Amino acid sequence: MDKFIFVLGSNWQLSIAELDNVLKFSQFKGKITDYSANIAVVQFEDLHKDRHYINKLMELQFILGGTQKIARIYDFIDIRTIQTAFPLQIEKFKMVETTRKKISVILDNLLDNSFRKIKNENIFFAVSIYPILYDEEYYKKVLVKHFLPFLNKEIMVILKQKGAKKSLYYEYPEEYMKSGNLNPIFPHHLIKYGLFNQDRAEIIFGFSEEGVYIARTFTCDDPNFKKRIDEERPHKEFKSAISPKLTIIMLNFLNLFEQREDKKILDPFVGNGTIPLFALIEDFQIYGSDVDSKKVNNTIRNLNWLLEELEEPIPPLLNERFREIDVRFLSNYFEQDFFDGICTEPTLGPFYKKRPYYSEAVEVIKNQLEPLYEAIFKESYKILKIHSRICIVAPIINTIDGGDVQMDIIKFAINNNFKLIPMIDMNRIINKSNIKLQFRRQHTKSLIDAKKGQILKRKIYVFEKQD
Repeated sequence: MDKFIFVLGSNWQLSIAELDNVLKFSQFKGKITDYSANIAVVQFEDLHKDRHYINKLMELQFILGGTQKIARIYDFIDIRTIQTAFPLQIEKFKMVETTRKKISVILDNLLDNSFRKIKNENIFFAVSIYPILYDEEYYKKVLVKHFLPFLNKEIMVILKQKGAKKSLYYEYPEEYMKSGNLNPIFPHHLIKYGLFNQDRAEIIFGFSEEGVYIARTFTCDDPNFKKRIDEERPHKEFKSAISPKLTIIMLNFLNLFEQREDKKILDPFVGNGTIPLFALIEDFQIYGSDVDSKKVNNTIRNLNWLLEELEEPIPPLLNERFREIDVRFLSNYFEQDFFDGICTEPTLGPFYKKRPYYSEAVEVIKNQLEPLYEAIFKESYKILKIHSRICIVAPIINTIDGGDVQMDIIKFAINNNFKLIPMIDMNRIINKSNIKLQFRRQHTKSLIDAKKGQILKRKIYVFEKQD
Protein backbone atom coordinates (compact mmCIF):
# COMPACT_ATOMS: atom_id res chain seq x y z
CA MET A 1 0.00 0.00 0.00
CA ASP A 2 3.04 2.26 0.56
CA LYS A 3 1.26 4.44 3.08
CA PHE A 4 2.06 5.17 6.70
CA ILE A 5 0.14 6.00 9.86
CA PHE A 6 1.38 8.92 11.93
CA VAL A 7 -0.09 8.77 15.44
CA LEU A 8 -0.80 12.35 16.46
CA GLY A 9 -0.25 14.15 19.74
CA SER A 10 -3.07 15.41 21.94
CA ASN A 11 -3.35 18.65 19.95
CA TRP A 12 -4.19 16.90 16.70
CA GLN A 13 -4.69 20.08 14.64
CA LEU A 14 -1.27 21.39 15.57
CA SER A 15 0.25 17.95 14.92
CA ILE A 16 -1.30 17.79 11.44
CA ALA A 17 -0.21 21.35 10.67
CA GLU A 18 3.39 20.56 11.60
CA LEU A 19 3.38 17.25 9.72
CA ASP A 20 1.96 18.74 6.54
CA ASN A 21 4.47 21.60 6.68
CA VAL A 22 7.36 19.14 7.00
CA LEU A 23 5.98 16.96 4.17
CA LYS A 24 5.66 20.02 1.94
CA PHE A 25 8.98 21.74 2.55
CA SER A 26 11.52 19.17 3.83
CA GLN A 27 13.33 16.34 2.06
CA PHE A 28 10.57 13.98 3.28
CA LYS A 29 8.17 14.93 0.48
CA GLY A 30 4.66 13.55 0.80
CA LYS A 31 1.01 14.28 1.46
CA ILE A 32 -1.64 13.54 4.08
CA THR A 33 -4.34 11.49 2.33
CA ASP A 34 -6.64 10.84 5.30
CA TYR A 35 -6.87 11.74 8.98
CA SER A 36 -8.85 11.60 12.20
CA ALA A 37 -8.32 13.22 15.60
CA ASN A 38 -5.71 10.54 16.36
CA ILE A 39 -3.96 9.55 13.13
CA ALA A 40 -2.81 10.97 9.82
CA VAL A 41 -2.31 8.73 6.80
CA VAL A 42 0.72 9.76 4.74
CA GLN A 43 1.80 8.82 1.25
CA PHE A 44 5.41 9.72 0.44
CA GLU A 45 6.72 10.59 -2.99
CA ASP A 46 9.96 8.59 -2.72
CA LEU A 47 10.80 7.67 0.88
CA HIS A 48 9.19 4.21 0.78
CA LYS A 49 11.34 3.31 -2.24
CA ASP A 50 14.52 3.73 -0.22
CA ARG A 51 16.08 0.41 0.78
CA HIS A 52 16.71 1.83 4.26
CA TYR A 53 13.40 3.66 4.58
CA ILE A 54 13.02 2.65 8.24
CA ASN A 55 16.13 4.71 9.05
CA LYS A 56 14.54 7.62 7.17
CA LEU A 57 11.36 7.21 9.23
CA MET A 58 13.47 7.36 12.39
CA GLU A 59 15.04 10.61 11.18
CA LEU A 60 11.60 12.04 10.47
CA GLN A 61 10.28 10.92 13.84
CA PHE A 62 13.17 12.69 15.56
CA ILE A 63 12.48 16.08 14.00
CA LEU A 64 8.69 15.98 14.59
CA GLY A 65 7.29 17.37 17.83
CA GLY A 66 3.65 16.37 17.36
CA THR A 67 3.94 12.74 16.23
CA GLN A 68 3.99 9.87 18.72
CA LYS A 69 4.53 6.90 16.37
CA ILE A 70 5.02 6.02 12.72
CA ALA A 71 3.68 2.72 11.37
CA ARG A 72 3.63 1.13 7.92
CA ILE A 73 0.15 0.30 6.60
CA TYR A 74 -0.35 -3.23 5.31
CA ASP A 75 -4.11 -3.38 4.79
CA PHE A 76 -7.39 -1.50 4.97
CA ILE A 77 -10.95 -2.52 5.88
CA ASP A 78 -13.81 -0.24 4.84
CA ILE A 79 -16.02 1.11 7.59
CA ARG A 80 -19.13 -0.75 6.44
CA THR A 81 -17.37 -4.10 6.83
CA ILE A 82 -16.22 -3.19 10.35
CA GLN A 83 -19.68 -2.02 11.37
CA THR A 84 -21.26 -5.17 9.94
CA ALA A 85 -18.83 -7.41 11.85
CA PHE A 86 -19.04 -5.32 15.03
CA PRO A 87 -22.37 -3.46 15.18
CA LEU A 88 -23.55 -1.43 18.14
CA GLN A 89 -26.39 -3.94 18.46
CA ILE A 90 -26.23 -7.42 16.92
CA GLU A 91 -29.33 -8.36 14.94
CA LYS A 92 -28.05 -10.58 12.10
CA PHE A 93 -25.78 -13.11 13.80
CA LYS A 94 -24.92 -15.04 10.62
CA MET A 95 -23.80 -11.89 8.79
CA VAL A 96 -21.68 -10.89 11.79
CA GLU A 97 -20.01 -14.30 11.86
CA THR A 98 -19.40 -14.34 8.09
CA THR A 99 -17.89 -10.84 8.08
CA ARG A 100 -15.64 -11.59 11.04
CA LYS A 101 -14.21 -14.55 9.13
CA LYS A 102 -13.27 -12.15 6.32
CA ILE A 103 -11.43 -10.01 8.85
CA SER A 104 -9.59 -13.10 10.10
CA VAL A 105 -8.27 -13.73 6.58
CA ILE A 106 -6.92 -10.18 6.50
CA LEU A 107 -5.23 -10.75 9.88
CA ASP A 108 -3.59 -13.93 8.52
CA ASN A 109 -1.93 -11.95 5.71
CA LEU A 110 -1.03 -9.13 8.08
CA LEU A 111 0.98 -11.37 10.41
CA ASP A 112 3.17 -12.62 7.59
CA ASN A 113 4.12 -9.01 6.88
CA SER A 114 4.47 -8.01 10.54
CA PHE A 115 6.91 -10.74 11.57
CA ARG A 116 9.94 -11.86 9.59
CA LYS A 117 9.65 -15.32 11.06
CA ILE A 118 6.83 -16.95 13.02
CA LYS A 119 7.47 -20.69 13.02
CA ASN A 120 9.20 -21.87 16.23
CA GLU A 121 9.44 -18.29 17.51
CA ASN A 122 8.28 -16.81 20.81
CA ILE A 123 6.00 -14.02 19.59
CA PHE A 124 4.81 -11.03 21.62
CA PHE A 125 2.38 -8.51 20.18
CA ALA A 126 0.30 -5.55 21.28
CA VAL A 127 -2.84 -4.23 19.62
CA SER A 128 -3.54 -0.49 19.66
CA ILE A 129 -6.84 0.91 18.43
CA TYR A 130 -7.00 4.58 17.48
CA PRO A 131 -10.62 5.66 17.00
CA ILE A 132 -11.85 8.67 15.07
CA LEU A 133 -12.55 10.37 18.42
CA TYR A 134 -12.01 8.95 21.90
CA ASP A 135 -15.37 10.17 23.17
CA GLU A 136 -17.45 8.40 20.53
CA GLU A 137 -19.90 5.73 21.69
CA TYR A 138 -18.71 3.19 19.11
CA TYR A 139 -15.18 3.23 20.52
CA LYS A 140 -16.25 2.80 24.14
CA LYS A 141 -18.98 0.21 23.62
CA VAL A 142 -17.75 -1.78 20.63
CA LEU A 143 -14.11 -1.30 19.70
CA VAL A 144 -12.77 -1.61 23.26
CA LYS A 145 -15.17 -4.24 24.60
CA HIS A 146 -15.60 -6.47 21.54
CA PHE A 147 -13.24 -5.64 18.65
CA LEU A 148 -10.05 -5.60 20.76
CA PRO A 149 -10.70 -9.00 22.48
CA PHE A 150 -11.56 -10.47 19.06
CA LEU A 151 -8.28 -9.23 17.60
CA ASN A 152 -6.19 -10.58 20.48
CA LYS A 153 -7.87 -13.98 20.32
CA GLU A 154 -7.76 -14.31 16.53
CA ILE A 155 -4.12 -13.23 16.25
CA MET A 156 -3.16 -15.75 18.95
CA VAL A 157 -4.97 -18.54 17.05
CA ILE A 158 -3.42 -17.61 13.71
CA LEU A 159 0.09 -17.44 15.19
CA LYS A 160 -0.37 -20.91 16.63
CA GLN A 161 -1.56 -22.20 13.25
CA LYS A 162 1.55 -20.71 11.66
CA GLY A 163 3.75 -22.67 14.04
CA ALA A 164 4.70 -20.12 16.67
CA LYS A 165 6.42 -21.78 19.60
CA LYS A 166 4.69 -19.43 22.01
CA SER A 167 2.63 -16.26 21.67
CA LEU A 168 1.64 -13.61 24.17
CA TYR A 169 -0.15 -10.30 23.87
CA TYR A 170 -0.12 -7.07 25.83
CA GLU A 171 -2.98 -7.11 28.33
CA TYR A 172 -4.66 -3.81 29.09
CA PRO A 173 -5.93 -3.21 32.64
CA GLU A 174 -9.31 -4.90 33.03
CA GLU A 175 -10.89 -1.85 34.68
CA TYR A 176 -10.22 0.28 31.59
CA MET A 177 -11.52 -2.43 29.27
CA LYS A 178 -14.80 -2.65 31.21
CA SER A 179 -15.29 1.10 31.37
CA GLY A 180 -14.35 1.68 27.73
CA ASN A 181 -11.87 4.38 28.78
CA LEU A 182 -8.84 2.83 27.15
CA ASN A 183 -5.75 4.54 25.77
CA PRO A 184 -3.57 2.65 23.28
CA ILE A 185 -0.11 1.76 24.53
CA PHE A 186 2.19 4.74 24.87
CA PRO A 187 5.59 5.17 23.18
CA HIS A 188 7.48 4.35 26.39
CA HIS A 189 5.68 0.96 26.43
CA LEU A 190 6.97 0.26 22.92
CA ILE A 191 10.50 0.92 24.09
CA LYS A 192 10.06 -0.97 27.37
CA TYR A 193 8.70 -4.14 25.71
CA GLY A 194 11.02 -4.03 22.69
CA LEU A 195 8.15 -3.97 20.21
CA PHE A 196 10.47 -3.11 17.33
CA ASN A 197 12.23 -6.50 17.49
CA GLN A 198 11.57 -9.03 14.74
CA ASP A 199 9.68 -11.34 17.14
CA ARG A 200 7.67 -8.50 18.73
CA ALA A 201 5.29 -5.96 17.23
CA GLU A 202 2.68 -3.34 17.90
CA ILE A 203 -0.20 -3.74 15.45
CA ILE A 204 -2.19 -0.54 14.98
CA PHE A 205 -5.81 -0.30 13.89
CA GLY A 206 -6.27 3.35 12.98
CA PHE A 207 -9.80 4.51 12.19
CA SER A 208 -10.97 7.28 9.89
CA GLU A 209 -14.43 8.00 8.50
CA GLU A 210 -13.66 5.69 5.57
CA GLY A 211 -12.50 2.63 7.52
CA VAL A 212 -9.61 1.18 9.48
CA TYR A 213 -5.96 1.15 8.43
CA ILE A 214 -3.96 -1.80 9.73
CA ALA A 215 -0.26 -1.17 10.31
CA ARG A 216 2.84 -2.23 12.17
CA THR A 217 4.78 0.38 14.18
CA PHE A 218 8.37 0.97 13.07
CA THR A 219 9.44 3.94 15.18
CA CYS A 220 8.21 6.14 18.02
CA ASP A 221 8.98 9.25 19.99
CA ASP A 222 11.15 8.91 23.11
CA PRO A 223 9.15 10.95 25.64
CA ASN A 224 11.46 9.99 28.51
CA PHE A 225 14.37 11.73 26.77
CA LYS A 226 12.44 15.00 26.38
CA LYS A 227 10.99 14.73 29.88
CA ARG A 228 14.42 14.21 31.43
CA ILE A 229 15.84 17.27 29.70
CA ASP A 230 12.82 19.36 30.64
CA GLU A 231 12.63 18.30 34.28
CA GLU A 232 16.22 17.52 35.27
CA ARG A 233 17.96 20.61 33.90
CA PRO A 234 19.43 22.70 36.71
CA HIS A 235 17.06 25.64 36.25
CA LYS A 236 13.36 25.26 35.42
CA GLU A 237 10.19 27.28 35.94
CA PHE A 238 7.40 24.69 35.93
CA LYS A 239 4.39 26.99 36.22
CA SER A 240 4.67 28.73 32.86
CA ALA A 241 7.36 27.16 30.67
CA ILE A 242 6.64 26.17 27.08
CA SER A 243 6.60 22.40 26.48
CA PRO A 244 9.35 20.55 24.58
CA LYS A 245 6.86 19.26 22.00
CA LEU A 246 5.49 22.71 21.21
CA THR A 247 9.05 24.03 21.02
CA ILE A 248 10.00 21.46 18.37
CA ILE A 249 6.79 22.10 16.42
CA MET A 250 7.52 25.83 16.36
CA LEU A 251 11.10 25.26 15.22
CA ASN A 252 9.77 23.18 12.32
CA PHE A 253 7.61 26.09 11.13
CA LEU A 254 10.80 28.07 10.48
CA ASN A 255 11.26 25.78 7.45
CA LEU A 256 14.96 25.26 8.06
CA PHE A 257 15.33 21.58 7.25
CA GLU A 258 18.62 21.49 5.37
CA GLN A 259 22.09 22.11 6.87
CA ARG A 260 20.67 23.04 10.25
CA GLU A 261 24.14 23.20 11.74
CA ASP A 262 24.68 26.38 9.68
CA LYS A 263 21.37 28.06 10.57
CA LYS A 264 21.35 30.78 13.24
CA ILE A 265 18.28 30.85 15.47
CA LEU A 266 17.40 33.53 18.02
CA ASP A 267 15.11 33.39 21.04
CA PRO A 268 14.89 36.95 22.45
CA PHE A 269 12.95 35.77 25.55
CA VAL A 270 15.00 32.76 26.68
CA GLY A 271 13.45 32.38 30.14
CA ASN A 272 15.20 29.28 31.43
CA GLY A 273 16.14 28.09 27.98
CA THR A 274 13.54 25.60 26.73
CA ILE A 275 13.69 26.81 23.12
CA PRO A 276 17.52 27.07 23.03
CA LEU A 277 17.86 23.59 24.62
CA PHE A 278 15.74 21.85 22.02
CA ALA A 279 17.06 24.00 19.17
CA LEU A 280 20.51 22.74 20.19
CA ILE A 281 19.26 19.14 20.08
CA GLU A 282 17.83 19.82 16.62
CA ASP A 283 21.34 20.92 15.48
CA PHE A 284 20.78 24.68 15.11
CA GLN A 285 23.28 27.40 15.99
CA ILE A 286 21.49 29.01 18.90
CA TYR A 287 21.46 32.57 20.19
CA GLY A 288 19.38 34.10 22.95
CA SER A 289 18.65 37.14 25.04
CA ASP A 290 16.44 38.30 27.86
CA VAL A 291 15.96 41.50 29.82
CA ASP A 292 16.54 39.46 33.01
CA SER A 293 20.25 38.67 33.48
CA LYS A 294 19.40 35.83 35.88
CA LYS A 295 17.42 34.06 33.15
CA VAL A 296 20.27 34.50 30.69
CA ASN A 297 22.71 32.92 33.16
CA ASN A 298 20.25 30.10 33.91
CA THR A 299 19.94 29.35 30.20
CA ILE A 300 23.72 29.21 29.79
CA ARG A 301 24.02 26.82 32.72
CA ASN A 302 21.23 24.63 31.33
CA LEU A 303 22.92 24.46 27.93
CA ASN A 304 26.26 23.52 29.41
CA TRP A 305 24.52 20.86 31.51
CA LEU A 306 22.81 19.43 28.42
CA LEU A 307 26.04 19.25 26.42
CA GLU A 308 27.70 17.45 29.32
CA GLU A 309 24.79 15.00 29.52
CA LEU A 310 24.99 14.34 25.78
CA GLU A 311 28.80 14.10 25.99
CA GLU A 312 29.04 16.72 23.26
CA PRO A 313 31.76 19.39 23.05
CA ILE A 314 30.77 22.94 23.94
CA PRO A 315 30.62 25.07 20.75
CA PRO A 316 33.17 27.90 20.65
CA LEU A 317 31.98 31.10 22.33
CA LEU A 318 28.61 29.54 23.21
CA ASN A 319 28.23 31.66 26.34
CA GLU A 320 28.79 34.85 24.37
CA ARG A 321 25.78 34.10 22.17
CA PHE A 322 23.48 34.79 25.14
CA ARG A 323 23.15 38.32 26.43
CA GLU A 324 21.09 40.54 28.68
CA ILE A 325 19.19 42.67 26.14
CA ASP A 326 15.93 44.57 26.18
CA VAL A 327 14.01 43.41 23.08
CA ARG A 328 13.63 47.07 21.99
CA PHE A 329 17.37 47.24 21.35
CA LEU A 330 18.14 43.88 19.68
CA SER A 331 19.50 45.53 16.54
CA ASN A 332 22.12 47.34 18.65
CA TYR A 333 23.70 44.00 19.52
CA PHE A 334 23.12 41.80 16.45
CA GLU A 335 24.09 42.50 12.84
CA GLN A 336 21.51 43.34 10.19
CA ASP A 337 20.13 40.30 8.31
CA PHE A 338 22.04 37.99 10.67
CA PHE A 339 19.48 35.36 11.69
CA ASP A 340 17.87 32.57 9.67
CA GLY A 341 14.91 32.36 12.04
CA ILE A 342 13.40 33.59 15.29
CA CYS A 343 11.48 31.24 17.55
CA THR A 344 10.12 32.65 20.77
CA GLU A 345 7.51 32.83 23.47
CA PRO A 346 7.55 36.39 24.82
CA THR A 347 6.23 37.42 28.20
CA LEU A 348 2.53 36.49 28.10
CA GLY A 349 1.47 38.65 31.01
CA PRO A 350 0.81 37.73 34.66
CA PHE A 351 0.58 34.11 35.78
CA TYR A 352 -3.06 33.89 36.76
CA LYS A 353 -4.21 31.51 39.49
CA LYS A 354 -7.80 32.53 38.85
CA ARG A 355 -9.50 34.20 35.91
CA PRO A 356 -9.15 37.98 35.83
CA TYR A 357 -11.89 40.46 35.01
CA TYR A 358 -12.25 41.52 31.40
CA SER A 359 -11.10 45.09 32.14
CA GLU A 360 -7.95 43.79 33.87
CA ALA A 361 -7.03 41.60 30.89
CA VAL A 362 -7.63 44.44 28.42
CA GLU A 363 -5.35 46.71 30.46
CA VAL A 364 -2.57 44.08 30.49
CA ILE A 365 -2.85 43.58 26.73
CA LYS A 366 -2.95 47.28 25.89
CA ASN A 367 -0.38 48.68 28.30
CA GLN A 368 2.11 45.84 28.77
CA LEU A 369 1.96 43.41 25.83
CA GLU A 370 1.10 45.46 22.75
CA PRO A 371 4.19 47.75 23.06
CA LEU A 372 6.31 44.66 23.64
CA TYR A 373 5.05 42.80 20.55
CA GLU A 374 5.34 45.90 18.40
CA ALA A 375 8.99 46.17 19.42
CA ILE A 376 9.56 42.49 18.62
CA PHE A 377 8.52 42.89 14.99
CA LYS A 378 10.30 46.22 14.56
CA GLU A 379 13.62 44.78 15.76
CA SER A 380 13.13 41.36 14.14
CA TYR A 381 12.83 42.96 10.73
CA LYS A 382 16.29 44.46 11.12
CA ILE A 383 18.12 41.31 12.24
CA LEU A 384 16.31 38.61 10.21
CA LYS A 385 17.38 37.63 6.70
CA ILE A 386 14.91 38.35 3.90
CA HIS A 387 12.21 35.65 3.56
CA SER A 388 13.20 34.19 6.92
CA ARG A 389 10.50 33.36 9.43
CA ILE A 390 9.49 34.15 12.97
CA CYS A 391 7.35 31.65 14.88
CA ILE A 392 5.86 33.33 17.92
CA VAL A 393 3.37 32.72 20.72
CA ALA A 394 0.75 35.29 21.70
CA PRO A 395 -1.57 35.04 24.71
CA ILE A 396 -5.31 34.56 24.95
CA ILE A 397 -6.61 35.46 28.41
CA ASN A 398 -9.84 33.83 29.58
CA THR A 399 -11.74 36.26 31.80
CA ILE A 400 -14.38 35.82 34.47
CA ASP A 401 -16.91 38.21 32.98
CA GLY A 402 -16.24 38.73 29.28
CA GLY A 403 -14.83 35.70 27.50
CA ASP A 404 -11.40 35.67 25.88
CA VAL A 405 -9.17 38.70 25.41
CA GLN A 406 -6.35 38.79 22.86
CA MET A 407 -4.36 41.32 20.86
CA ASP A 408 -4.20 41.97 17.13
CA ILE A 409 -0.66 40.71 16.63
CA ILE A 410 -1.10 40.60 12.85
CA LYS A 411 -1.26 44.40 12.56
CA PHE A 412 2.14 44.73 14.26
CA ALA A 413 3.61 42.21 11.83
CA ILE A 414 2.14 43.85 8.71
CA ASN A 415 3.20 47.32 9.87
CA ASN A 416 6.79 46.05 10.01
CA ASN A 417 6.73 44.31 6.62
CA PHE A 418 6.04 40.75 7.73
CA LYS A 419 3.62 38.46 5.91
CA LEU A 420 1.33 36.08 7.80
CA ILE A 421 1.95 32.43 6.85
CA PRO A 422 -1.13 30.18 7.26
CA MET A 423 -0.42 27.16 9.45
CA ILE A 424 -2.75 24.88 7.48
CA ASP A 425 -2.83 24.79 3.69
CA MET A 426 -6.40 23.73 2.82
CA ASN A 427 -5.28 22.96 -0.73
CA ARG A 428 -3.42 19.99 0.79
CA ILE A 429 -5.85 18.88 3.52
CA ILE A 430 -9.30 17.48 2.62
CA ASN A 431 -11.87 18.37 5.28
CA LYS A 432 -13.88 15.56 6.87
CA SER A 433 -17.67 15.38 7.13
CA ASN A 434 -17.53 15.15 10.95
CA ILE A 435 -17.72 18.75 12.18
CA LYS A 436 -15.36 17.93 15.08
CA LEU A 437 -12.64 17.06 12.55
CA GLN A 438 -13.00 20.06 10.29
CA PHE A 439 -10.54 22.87 9.72
CA ARG A 440 -11.75 26.28 8.62
CA ARG A 441 -12.42 26.40 4.91
CA GLN A 442 -10.04 29.34 4.59
CA HIS A 443 -6.37 28.81 5.34
CA THR A 444 -5.92 28.58 9.11
CA LYS A 445 -4.04 31.71 10.19
CA SER A 446 -3.00 30.46 13.62
CA LEU A 447 -3.49 27.55 16.02
CA ILE A 448 -4.14 27.41 19.74
CA ASP A 449 -2.31 25.20 22.21
CA ALA A 450 -4.23 24.95 25.48
CA LYS A 451 -5.79 22.48 27.86
CA LYS A 452 -9.47 22.58 28.78
CA GLY A 453 -10.21 25.28 31.34
CA GLN A 454 -6.81 26.92 31.01
CA ILE A 455 -6.82 30.64 31.87
CA LEU A 456 -3.86 31.62 29.70
CA LYS A 457 -3.86 29.99 26.27
CA ARG A 458 -1.06 30.01 23.73
CA LYS A 459 -1.80 31.10 20.17
CA ILE A 460 0.91 30.25 17.65
CA TYR A 461 1.63 32.38 14.58
CA VAL A 462 4.14 32.18 11.73
CA PHE A 463 5.32 35.29 9.84
CA GLU A 464 7.84 35.79 7.04
CA LYS A 465 10.01 38.85 6.45
CA GLN A 466 9.29 40.53 3.10
CA ASP A 467 11.63 42.50 0.81
